[in-house]
Amino acid sequence: MDYDLIIIGAGPAGLTAAIYAKRALLKCLILEKSLSGGKLNKTEDVDNYPGFTSIKGPELAEKMTEHTKSYEIDKTIIIASGAIENTLKISGENEFTNLGVSYCAICDGFLFRGKEVVVVGGGYSALETVLYMSNVASKVYLIHRRADFRAEKEIVAKAKSNPKIIFLLNSVLTEIQGGKAVEKVFIRNLSDNQKSELLVSAVFPCIGLLPFSSFAHELGVCDQENYITIKEDCSTSIPGLFAAGDVARVNEKKIKQIVTAVAEGAIAAQSVIKYLKE
Repeated sequence: MDYDLIIIGAGPAGLTAAIYAKRALLKCLILEKSLSGGKLNKTEDVDNYPGFTSIKGPELAEKMTEHTKSYEIDKTIIIASGAIENTLKISGENEFTNLGVSYCAICDGFLFRGKEVVVVGGGYSALETVLYMSNVASKVYLIHRRADFRAEKEIVAKAKSNPKIIFLLNSVLTEIQGGKAVEKVFIRNLSDNQKSELLVSAVFPCIGLLPFSSFAHELGVCDQENYITIKEDCSTSIPGLFAAGDVARVNEKKIKQIVTAVAEGAIAAQSVIKYLKE
């Protein structure tokens, strides 16, 4: 079957692009290797998406997916774009992945109910993770290499006021150890170079994302950090090729939010429609 548009990825950007494309009566195929909704399925609460005072990430993913399915868009499981989690690249991380090292607190947090855990990072996802785990674990350590955070002041203040969250700032995680699972971690303070250890059962790295763009590297459309470079209309340097969401950016100042992904999905679809007409 011939298609007017193939969308790689069924996150907020991809689903929105599909909705706009189908409203223009385009024949559209979505390729997705995982759950429809993308990283929404790993988000506990969404409090900043218009129309919902608060909604669970997986619930919003389901609503977006059902909206898209109402247009009878074909879907098959092949590959997804977007972005994947950065790793700490320290001793023990690979060894204990899925044995106490997890990149999704919502997926695995319940396994560590009543135990002490570590979260690494200083952005929105790290703060969201410590708040979520404070409802599950007995104590949550937040390790961040700086003294300030790359997150909204409201969520930072909420975390700091939580007695179950311990902040270890100007510090880095250097090693993860254990037997059959994570048992302890080692930390180095960047101010005085002092080393210490914590007895914990889990480590949740939240240190940013890497664009899932390896399939496009040879096309010459990626920047130095492998994000697909797009223009304001979401087009790339290759005619007929567009990008949107976490895998793409116009410049380094782009923020990664659900609303920006949805907006780019709509823009990309409109650009496709215009391109096909021309």
